[in-house]
Amino acid sequence: MAGRQDPILRLVTAPDDFSRRCGAALADVFKALKSTSFYPEGHPLRAENLQHAHQSLVPLLNGKELLLVINRSGFSSADGGVMVDNNPMALALARELFIRRVQRLMLLADLSSSDLQAFLLLLAIEPQKIVTSGGIESLMAKQSIKTIWANEIDLPGIWEKLHALEGLEDTSASLEDVLAEAAPLPDEPERSLDALLFMLDRERDENRYLQLARALADKAESCKAAGTCVLLLPVVDFLLDQIADTGRTAIQREYALFTLEQIAGGKMTDFLILQLEERGNVDKESIYRLFRQLGGKIAYILIQRLCIANGLLVRKALATALVRIGSPALPALLAMLRDERWYVVRNMVAILGKLGCPECVGDLKSSAYHNDQRVRKETIRALMHIGGEEAEAVITRLLADRDTGIVRQAIVSLGIMKSQRGIQPLLEIVEERDIFLKSVTLKIEALQALGRIGSRRTTSHILDLLGKNYWFVWEKGEQLKIAAVAALGQLGDETALPALKSRAERGGSLGAACSEAIDNIERLAGEIYG
Repeated sequence: MAGRQDPILRLVTAPDDFSRRCGAALADVFKALKSTSFYPEGHPLRAENLQHAHQSLVPLLNGKELLLVINRSGFSSADGGVMVDNNPMALALARELFIRRVQRLMLLADLSSSDLQAFLLLLAIEPQKIVTSGGIESLMAKQSIKTIWANEIDLPGIWEKLHALEGLEDTSASLEDVLAEAAPLPDEPERSLDALLFMLDRERDENRYLQLARALADKAESCKAAGTCVLLLPVVDFLLDQIADTGRTAIQREYALFTLEQIAGGKMTDFLILQLEERGNVDKESIYRLFRQLGGKIAYILIQRLCIANGLLVRKALATALVRIGSPALPALLAMLRDERWYVVRNMVAILGKLGCPECVGDLKSSAYHNDQRVRKETIRALMHIGGEEAEAVITRLLADRDTGIVRQAIVSLGIMKSQRGIQPLLEIVEERDIFLKSVTLKIEALQALGRIGSRRTTSHILDLLGKNYWFVWEKGEQLKIAAVAALGQLGDETALPALKSRAERGGSLGAACSEAIDNIERLAGEIYG
């Protein structure tokens, strides 16, 4: 056994940091206990919560034994001093231990996950059964739990007992064998869904609330087995309200969450997604609310359905559900950016754009250079929605793309973003030598983007276009100059007025555009000074 020579953690005046960490770790143990007592054997959340509780305890022990003293008011040190931050869940764990006659709990330095699991399984047994089975110490011995000791504080005595246990073959009994002779508890009467919801809504005792929640989960399983999942829609809404009810204790809200996760799983998940995909009068907001609560647990399933969905409305409904989940869906979404199917990657990129997470920009860089143009375009749109200097930098680099469609998308996006970083590259597109104006469309769109950005340091560059002659492509040249004049009108720079007035006097389409630009500049100046 590791750490046998180290002192026991017996803190009379515990440091604030240790007190907080200890309370947080015991709260995790309580969550693991409740998931053990609530979820059926083999449910992934039982293992997940157990692992989390063990990971919280190991650094707390830090190679030393930890002695916890339990009384009616929570955990304390051996002389009665406060040892842990007795948060609501730590207090609830203390109460569960106290009513099972555990007054002292020794966690050894090499606490094992298997021992913690076995101990939590014992704590999930009703207190009366523990008493009739010989007490918690007897049950722990029969389970061969070696790194957790109840009501033992003598370390030499513990080492002696451990030595004796290690010399024996594994004789641990199953819980069924351990409890075979225990007096059975009376069964709960079966109640309808409505009756259970009515009772849960009025119940304030936490243990009784847990019993009713388990009964509700069992009743829901019967509904799912019978194919009547529609009856569970009001149950889902009720539990969501319970979770959000700040008037209830944190423990009751945790029970409500356990129950919701149990009910929403399996066939109910498929039923809810089908409801989401329906075009009829379905309360999709209620389903979105549920999926947001379930978070990352449901995100992978939604993505799988999205990948095979047919029809724009169905895909939109599934994508909206993922957007409503928010940041908990990010790991699942980012993982799919490596998918070989272009349309899957495009869908993931679109959802990331709607989520608007700046931390995703680095992951979107690879899709910005995807071999499919449709993915690259969607990536530009996503980066535009996300915004920020890093997103602008990625889009600006795409102005050099060989695909004209990508360049045009990048130009428009930089304009909408009012990107200062994009000003110089956009000016370079406008000023690039092109005698026959083969790229006039790009130049016009770059001018429109510069007009949206609104930086007056571009005024002189744009004015230069008005003095150029395009003898071989007069019509294209006129279109370019009209676009330049429109951009000047958006900039609102009064220094452009003399040149615009001179051109306006010549009439024609360009003259009319100049007059309109003049009016706009004077209007903007009036708003500023007036």
